[in-house]
Amino acid sequence: MAVAYVLEQNTFIRLEGERLIVQKRRDVLHTLHIFKLDQLVLFGNVSLTPPAIQRLLSEGVDTVFMSRNGRYKGRLQPPLSKNITLRCEQFEKLKNEEFCLKVAQAIVRGKIANMRAILMRLARNREGLKLEDHILQIRNLGERVSGVQDLDSLRGLEGKASAAYFEGFSRGFLAEGVSFSKRVRRPPTDPVNALLSLGYTLLFNSVMGAVSLVGFDPYLGALHAVDYGRPSLALDLMEEWRPLVVDTLVLSVFNLKSLTLEDFVKTGEIEHDSDRDVFEDEGVSESADRTEGTDAKGEVTLPVKLTDAGFRKFIVQFERKMHQKIKHHLTQQQLSYRDCIREQVRHFARVVRGEEKRYQPMISR
Repeated sequence: MAVAYVLEQNTFIRLEGERLIVQKRRDVLHTLHIFKLDQLVLFGNVSLTPPAIQRLLSEGVDTVFMSRNGRYKGRLQPPLSKNITLRCEQFEKLKNEEFCLKVAQAIVRGKIANMRAILMRLARNREGLKLEDHILQIRNLGERVSGVQDLDSLRGLEGKASAAYFEGFSRGFLAEGVSFSKRVRRPPTDPVNALLSLGYTLLFNSVMGAVSLVGFDPYLGALHAVDYGRPSLALDLMEEWRPLVVDTLVLSVFNLKSLTLEDFVKTGEIEHDSDRDVFEDEGVSESADRTEGTDAKGEVTLPVKLTDAGFRKFIVQFERKMHQKIKHHLTQQQLSYRDCIREQVRHFARVVRGEEKRYQPMISR
C-alpha cells in the first residue's frame, strides 16, 4: 500500500473507473490506482469531485487535507470503526488514574531513551560536540520517570529532557549557515524549525491514521491532557517516534545536502486558523516546544518556509524514511517505520484489552 501526496495547486481529482485522475484544467498530471492507496494527502487548493469523495470513503482511504505550507486542516472521516468494544475498554481503562500514569510513563521513558540514543550516536560519529553533559542529564531524568506520582510531574520531566535534548541536537548540523537554537513552531523562524514542524505533521498523519484504523477514539489519551479538539491518543503514541523518524531525518537532509538554504524563503505571511492548532500541545511541555516568533532580543522574526521545490524534496525524503526497515522489538520482524507505527498501535490495543500487561515503546538500540 502507498501514500500519495498532491502538491500541485489549482488541481482537482476525479474518479475514472478504478483510478483517480489528478487534473489541472484539461491536463492530466497523475493517475492513482485506488487499490494501491493507503493514504491520500492533499496540500492547499486541491479539490475532489463528489464521486471521488464517495469512492475514497467506501474504500477506506485515509484522505488528509493540509494547508499549502503543511498545516494540518482535517481529514475525510469514513464511518466510525465497528470496534465498539475496544473504545469501551479504552474509555474504561483511561478513566483509571493508575493505568494512565503507567502508560504515560512508558511513553515518556521511550521518548527520553530515543532522544538520548540520538545524542549518543552524534557523539560517537563526530568529535568535539561536547554532548556528555546533555546525555547524562537526559539519562538522569529518564531514571526518574518511574518514580513520579502524577502526570504533571511526568510532563515536567519530559519538558526538561526535551530542552536538554534540543540544546545538544543543535550541535549536530554540519552544513554551513544551518543553525538551530531552540524549538520555535508558530511560526518557524529558521529552516530547521520549518522542517521539524512539517515532519511532525506528516508523522502525525501516519499515527492518526493507524489509531483510527485500529478502532480507537483518537481524542482520549493518557499523557496529553484531554482538551477540546486535541487528538490526545494520537499525540501520545507519536511521542516515541519524533526523535527516531523526524529529528534524524532533519539532521540527515541538511548534513547530506539533500536540502540547502536555497530551498527556504522568508515570508511575511503567517497562516491563521479559526480553530486551535492540533499541535497546540505539540510537545508535552511548554519548556520544550515554545510558541514564539521572536529572536534573543525579543524582536519579531519573519517566518521561514520551504519553496515549492524544497517541499517536494522533503516529502520524498520523508517517504524514504518511512519505508526504511527496522526490527520491531516485539515481533522481531523487519518492518518499515510506517508498519512499526501500526504495530505499536495494535500493541497498545492489546494492552487496553488486557491481553498484554504493559505498553512497551519502540526504543532505538
